[in-house]
Amino acid sequence: MEQLTIFDFEKLYGKEHIPIAKAFWLDEQPITQPFRYKKMIEVLLYHHAGKYGQNAYLEALRTYNNDVYERFKETIHLLVFMTKESLGAIQAFSIGLPFSLEGFCIKDEYTTLFKDTEFGKVFRYERDLEKILTELISDFAWCYSLEGESFEVKNQAKMTNGTIDILISNENSAIVFELKKGTAKRADVFQVLDYSKSQELKGKRIERVLVAKRFEDDVLGLANDLSVSCISYSIGYNYSDPYFLFLVSRENHVEDNEIFSRYIDDGYEWGDVFDDQVVLGEFIHPYFNGSLKDFYISKIDELEREITAINTLTNKILVSAEGGNSCANGPSEN
Repeated sequence: MEQLTIFDFEKLYGKEHIPIAKAFWLDEQPITQPFRYKKMIEVLLYHHAGKYGQNAYLEALRTYNNDVYERFKETIHLLVFMTKESLGAIQAFSIGLPFSLEGFCIKDEYTTLFKDTEFGKVFRYERDLEKILTELISDFAWCYSLEGESFEVKNQAKMTNGTIDILISNENSAIVFELKKGTAKRADVFQVLDYSKSQELKGKRIERVLVAKRFEDDVLGLANDLSVSCISYSIGYNYSDPYFLFLVSRENHVEDNEIFSRYIDDGYEWGDVFDDQVVLGEFIHPYFNGSLKDFYISKIDELEREITAINTLTNKILVSAEGGNSCANGPSEN
C-alpha cells in the first residue's frame, strides 16, 4: 500500500519537525494521498525558509521531490489519468488539481529571488526590491518626529505624471524614490525628475532619489546636474541563515537633498559600515516572512478544496461508468 507514516517522515525530515507532521494528523493515520503529502511539505519548507535559510530549504525540497513519485507512483498515475480524461489540463489548472507529475512536485521559490550577475546578486523582480526597501526605510515615519518632521511612507503612489515607487512625504516636503533592480540608465534619472514635478507635489520641497544596483559615470553626471541622489545596493547573505543584509552606498552627494542626505549620514555614523556600504537593515525572504500559522491555514483550505474536487471527480466517473453499464445491458424486465 502506498503511504507515508510518521516514522517515514521522521527518517526523511528529522524528529524535530514532527509537530508539523502532527498538524496534518500523521500521528493518527498514514498519508495515502500525494496532495496531502505536498501540502505538509510546503508548510515544512515555509518553516525552514523563515528559520534556517537556503540550505535547509533546498535539502527538504530535494528530499520531497525525490520521494513523492517513488512513494506514490501508482496513485499519481491514476490521479493524472482521471484528471486529464475527465477535465483536461485547462479546467484542472483552473480548479487547482494536478494534471501531470510536475504538479505533485514543489518548485524552488527561494533561490529565484535574485539573479547572479558579474556585479553580484540582483533582484529578479523590482516589486521585491520595492517591498523590502519600503519596509527598511519605514523609520522615516518617526525618526524626525522629535523635530516636528514626521513623514508618511507610501509605495506605488499614483500621480499625474506616473506612479512613484516609494514616496516619503509630509505637509511641507516630499522625497521621490525611483527603483531599478539592475544598472541605472539616463532615462531613469529623467523619470524620477518627471515624477517629482507631478501636480500633487506642487508647493512641497522636493528631493529625488534613484536606487539601482550600479551606476555608470555618465548617469552620475546627469544625476548631479538634475539634483538626483544615487544610491547603489548590494545583498549580504549566508546560506545557513534566514536573514539577508541590505547594504547601500552613496554614489554622489546632492546638497539640495538635505533630508535624505541627513538620513544616509546618520546611517554611516551610527550604523554598521562595510567597504563604504552601510547596512540599511536585514530582512527575511519576502516570500516566506509571514505567519507560519496563517500559511498552514491556507494550505489546509487548499487541501480541503482539492479533496472535494477529487471526490467530485471520482463520483462523476463512477456515475458515468454505471450509466454505461446500464446502456450496455439494456432495459431491465419486470
